[in-house]
Amino acid sequence: MIRVLCALMLCAVPVLVQDGSKAAAAQSTQAVHIEVNGEQQYWRNAPLILKGTTFVPLRDVVQSVNGTLKWDSPTQTATIRVGRDTLIHRTGSKSIQVNQVSLAAPVHSRTVNGTLMVPVRAMANALKADIKVERTASGQMSVNIVTDQVSQLQPEVIRVDTYLREINYPGMALIARNGEILLKQGYGLADEQTLNRPDQKTRIASLSKSFTAASILSLAEAGKLDVQDPISTYISGIPDGHRITLHMLLSQTSGLPSAFGRGEHVTLAETVEEIRHKALKFEPGSAYLYSNSGYVLLAYVVEQVSGMSYADYVQQTLFNPLGMDHSGEASRKVNTNNGFVQEDKAWVTAPYYVSQSGSGTIYSTVDDLLKWDRALYTDAILSQDTIHTMYQPYSDKNYGYAWILKENGTKRTVFHNGSGGGFSTAFSRNLSDDVTIILLGNHAGMDMTSLLNEVEARTAKALNL
Repeated sequence: MIRVLCALMLCAVPVLVQDGSKAAAAQSTQAVHIEVNGEQQYWRNAPLILKGTTFVPLRDVVQSVNGTLKWDSPTQTATIRVGRDTLIHRTGSKSIQVNQVSLAAPVHSRTVNGTLMVPVRAMANALKADIKVERTASGQMSVNIVTDQVSQLQPEVIRVDTYLREINYPGMALIARNGEILLKQGYGLADEQTLNRPDQKTRIASLSKSFTAASILSLAEAGKLDVQDPISTYISGIPDGHRITLHMLLSQTSGLPSAFGRGEHVTLAETVEEIRHKALKFEPGSAYLYSNSGYVLLAYVVEQVSGMSYADYVQQTLFNPLGMDHSGEASRKVNTNNGFVQEDKAWVTAPYYVSQSGSGTIYSTVDDLLKWDRALYTDAILSQDTIHTMYQPYSDKNYGYAWILKENGTKRTVFHNGSGGGFSTAFSRNLSDDVTIILLGNHAGMDMTSLLNEVEARTAKALNL
């Protein structure tokens, strides 16, 4: 396992900066206590507190995390290597380049008595560390830093990690075999000032559909519905609703078009009303057509049959029993990473991702999705007989119930991908070798099917499968 680890602490009187400000001078003379992973150490260079910002000596920080620093005098640039990461910072700038992305800092770094001082929050972000800044009862400034304790990387899959770095993959990735994590990493930016961390909450786009399908099937197991029931049993006014079964909605063979309006405050009932006015693309059950609208209807069925909101039903029936404590239906109140879209050859923050219940509203983490993966090998939520129906190919596109079947000789894999609002995701479960691959990207337009195939192939080679 490769982790960024350190064990130190700083307790010193900060350097006084002469900038003509009495307030800054008074603030600078206070002692500051910096703790890293709860251990104590005295650095050669004192920290600096100026206008509410704590600065720390770059070289001392690098040494504390067992990194190396190379200084280029002509460009006044420091190149730092910590673990598998390369950080580059130029004196006086407001950014730290971490691998291939630029991490914005709130203020410029500065040189004090020949020592390069960097803002502690920016440095902590560059190291994917947690930071807590507070004042003690005596008025002393206390800065507590806990470095990255969640990233994981086993030697056998280092080349997969290298590949993801080389292609500048943005997002989170997890690879596990038999439920044991081999790779759990974050890549790229969560926002302009924060890197993606492996435990980051993120939108999962159409990976949400597996939870909608499981909700319908759990109601079927409870005897509250049958997947062969027509949609007209639960929702009136759907075109040819007496001929469209829940099975057809689950398997994307209903003939309903995919698109619907995505206003942020549009209710599920209002979206269902919109779908009532859609024309079918083909005879129900005669062909395959991926339809978000179909899964919106399934979410509405969950609500009609259970008497609960879709969000509450998924939370109480699936997430809570499995300990998926970092998953749920997204809202602006939930702190997830940003999605990014490309404008004028630059990546910019995407507008808030608006979907509708059932099709793409879930947020989660790679760890929680691994819990979902493990549950599907058991009877914890659904019986194995029911789960088996999720993996069956019900069309020439091999689409089951929110899983797509892929066979290679005797090897069976089920997967799904998703996209929307600046997010691109994929989830692969090799049922034959029990290998799980989860890719939760936060850039729009990524070819997740091709990327997933490549990661699957490299993982199989690494594990001699």
